Amino acid sequence: MKKAILLLITLFLASIIGCSTSQPTVEDEGLEVVNEAQDNSENVVANQPDNFRNLVDFLYRVSGVNITGPSSNPTITVRGISSINSGIEPLYVIDGQAIGTNYLTVNGMLNVRDIDNVKILKGSEASLYGVRGANGVIVITTRR
Repeated sequence: MKKAILLLITLFLASIIGCSTSQPTVEDEGLEVVNEAQDNSENVVANQPDNFRNLVDFLYRVSGVNITGPSSNPTITVRGISSINSGIEPLYVIDGQAIGTNYLTVNGMLNVRDIDNVKILKGSEASLYGVRGANGVIVITTRR
């Protein structure tokens, strides 16, 4: 009898664990943050039209992205400071083209309504960009 009860409890717990999701999706006011990697190292922010004024509005809602300073010239870091080349800003990549680490340059190049999604890379995913991606990479995809 004890073995049968123990077997039922074990099967019940296994079914609960098997039904849980490992990749949560959160939707908030037209913003979709999707955790695509199991180690929480990659986030994607999808644009819903007319919800954002500038790139900082996208990045405020992504976990692991820290924004400090005035909104006209913010300092953006991805999951802490890990400087190799004495800079702390992440690398910005627009449609596969590495632009640099200056937020003002990137924000001036983009119309916020053209942004399809913003992906944050840190760690092994950012190693594709070498040393330039050591402080994280913000990959921006436009609708073109």
